[in-house]
Amino acid sequence: MGIELVNKALLFLLYFAILNIIRNSFFLIRTFREEERFVLNKTQLISLGLSIAYVLMSLTSNIKL
Repeated sequence: MGIELVNKALLFLLYFAILNIIRNSFFLIRTFREEERFVLNKTQLISLGLSIAYVLMSLTSNIKL
């Protein structure tokens, strides 16, 4: 029971990370089209960095060499 709960929480965090990356990518594309400067504050930058790291870790953790 405990492992299933942890797996569901990690899956939720993975979805949250993917949505965070998509959201920031959308804002980046929008600012390029409007020819504005894309600015992230400290908390948004930390959240984006953790999201990218978590998604990359999830993708590479299943690869066996």
